[in-house]
Amino acid sequence: MPKSQPNGQRGESMRTRWLQVCRARGTPAPDPARVVPFLSGLDEQAHEALAQALVLCLKGQEKRRELEVLAWAAGCTRPALLAQLQAQGIVCTGHDLFSVGLDLMASGWDMSARLAQLAQHPDDVTSLRQALELQASANSTALEAQTLPTMDDAAATLDPDQETAPDWDQGADTPPEPSELSGPFIGTRHARMDEPAPTRAPERLQVKLFGSQAAHTLETVPHRRSSSFMGVQVVTIESARALGKDGSDGSGGYDWGRKLTVQLTPEEMPGAMAVLMNLSASVRFGQHGAARDKFVELRRQDGGMVLVTGQGSAVYAVPVKTGQLYYLLGLFAQAMARGLPGGSVAEVLALVKASQ
Repeated sequence: MPKSQPNGQRGESMRTRWLQVCRARGTPAPDPARVVPFLSGLDEQAHEALAQALVLCLKGQEKRRELEVLAWAAGCTRPALLAQLQAQGIVCTGHDLFSVGLDLMASGWDMSARLAQLAQHPDDVTSLRQALELQASANSTALEAQTLPTMDDAAATLDPDQETAPDWDQGADTPPEPSELSGPFIGTRHARMDEPAPTRAPERLQVKLFGSQAAHTLETVPHRRSSSFMGVQVVTIESARALGKDGSDGSGGYDWGRKLTVQLTPEEMPGAMAVLMNLSASVRFGQHGAARDKFVELRRQDGGMVLVTGQGSAVYAVPVKTGQLYYLLGLFAQAMARGLPGGSVAEVLALVKASQ
């Protein structure tokens, strides 16, 4: 993709906008000494993602996604984060880390939480190192591709007796069609030259539940151990406490800035399904998080169910009415169906019932 201005000029221009957003919206500020080199080193996709987040924040139209992107970008400019990774044997630049982090965030990672607990999770260290190595390999391939002849040059050197030109692999990712249920598309830089790029990213489904005391957002995401369970997806639950109408924002709502995030494991998904299907009265999954103090509980009650998450003394309980259970059950079933080659929701329901 052509650049409208040189990297240095582009970096300085974006730095100005970034500092405007920090002052206006109170977002984390980048390291002053490293922000311009960081911005100048971004590839086009990472630059576009950051630029879009800044524009929406300047307009006051930002959502949680844009705030997460800005917080992650600011963290990638700080030497302390790179030193933390170096202690785990990972050496990289801030702009490469930001680019890889965007892809991992799109697959369900909470980058700040994951990196804060990196020393306790060697699987995450391995995943991050592999993602950075894969990006470095893709960047190297892209540089080599720049030396290939153009289509016109290649046509001029064809054998006159050859009737058809050779096939040319475009090797480009195709973004999915827009969908209200799918996450934002961030084209991966990891497509292999010898494999066709996927035409549609896996759909990420969401269900939102709102109560008088708290709210939950449930979303289907891959799990870092999905490959050990036939590629099944799991459900991540984000919880926020309700703000009163006389709260800090003056209009009520929920405190998503201090959300609690808990991700179920592949082993826990069937147990949650059993409660949703009314095969079990309740289930509680504990020992989540670095301090092993997070939990998720699903409990049947008159008129439906209650979904509870918590960490320590903080508890987020939201009643789920019978009519909402349909969508919640569908969300979990769709996630598990992706672990069955050619499988269907009906097969998932039958397997869960048979396993209880």
